[in-house]
Amino acid sequence: MAMSSVLRKSLAWSHLWLGLTGGLFFCLLGVTGTIVTFRPQIASFLSPPPVAPGDCGRAVDWNKAQLEIETTSGSTINRIYFPTAPDPRYHFRMRTGVDAIYTHVIYDACAWRVLGVANLQWLDWLVDLHHNLLAGRTGREVAGGIGVALLLSGIGGLALVVLSRPSLRRLFRFDPGANAPKTMFDLHRAVGVGAAALLLLQSFTALWLCFPQTMRGLMGRFVAVQTEARPPRAGRDERAHASPAGLGELISASERAVPDGRIREIRMPDGVGNVQVRMWREGDFRSLGNNVVSLDRVSARVMGVDLYSAKPGSSRWIQAMAGLHYGEWGGIAFRTIYGVAGLATVPLFVTGVLYWWLRSRRSVADVRRASIESLPRAFQDSAS
Repeated sequence: MAMSSVLRKSLAWSHLWLGLTGGLFFCLLGVTGTIVTFRPQIASFLSPPPVAPGDCGRAVDWNKAQLEIETTSGSTINRIYFPTAPDPRYHFRMRTGVDAIYTHVIYDACAWRVLGVANLQWLDWLVDLHHNLLAGRTGREVAGGIGVALLLSGIGGLALVVLSRPSLRRLFRFDPGANAPKTMFDLHRAVGVGAAALLLLQSFTALWLCFPQTMRGLMGRFVAVQTEARPPRAGRDERAHASPAGLGELISASERAVPDGRIREIRMPDGVGNVQVRMWREGDFRSLGNNVVSLDRVSARVMGVDLYSAKPGSSRWIQAMAGLHYGEWGGIAFRTIYGVAGLATVPLFVTGVLYWWLRSRRSVADVRRASIESLPRAFQDSAS
């Protein structure tokens, strides 16, 4: 048997069984990933409307706003998502005491008041499902394993297409008179080729999010990888019970640390730890920003400034993985294309299963017909 024939049969076998055994999980992560990709747009749509849309230019007393928000919600701030102009709405994610489920308070910086609460608990649940399969760190590793399977399946499918040496016109051609298995195969191939590049990108970048240390180690075998320097965490001493710095002090310290940056997100620590402020600067890869200012939670003192522009090429590559995975590059057009690619896992699974099932039925029928035809004529009528 020729080597090329053995390779094609091996690729076909692995592509088939990776798809049949992991297809439902591919669909789960593909569909939930599409929703997560549009999380900022969904949150904005479901939030209470602003009092007066636009950039009013009014300075906000953020300490007073923080007090109002925490009093209204009865909980403390977990994260703050800053708007992009001209939207005046700030999105405060508040702790509820339940892992991965939060209360979402919307604050109007022009009206200086809380607009209300956005019903986004279902979105928190979906995000946790996509990231961790609702099972914490163990679920994150399982999701990474599904990403590996999707990556291998996609590579195998593309290799089969390349080995068949089709013309571009043939890749997307459908024969209306073809039998059902051939129709399913043509549909599967067309959707797969159309979505392959982005599905491979999604599964590859997922590995960096699920297995960061492993991927950094593999990359370090080929190029020098800078060790990520994190500022020291606050010790578990009496400061753990000290009153944290106000939101106004945190924002002012961040803006002084990176004068040309725009705050996109603030992450508050759980008890001890530093406040992480993500900032966007001109030239950043992610729309969320690639620069992080770490602040002491009590004094608001700057503990470290991590600038994207100061990183070597290998570190920029690593940091680009999250932005690529979540579709944060290229604007809403790229997010839309990216989302469609995630949804493509569903027709790929359906057409793949139908093609396998129809072929299997046809093979069984052919074997039965051949067996009947091999019988003496006198027995063929009774066996059919």
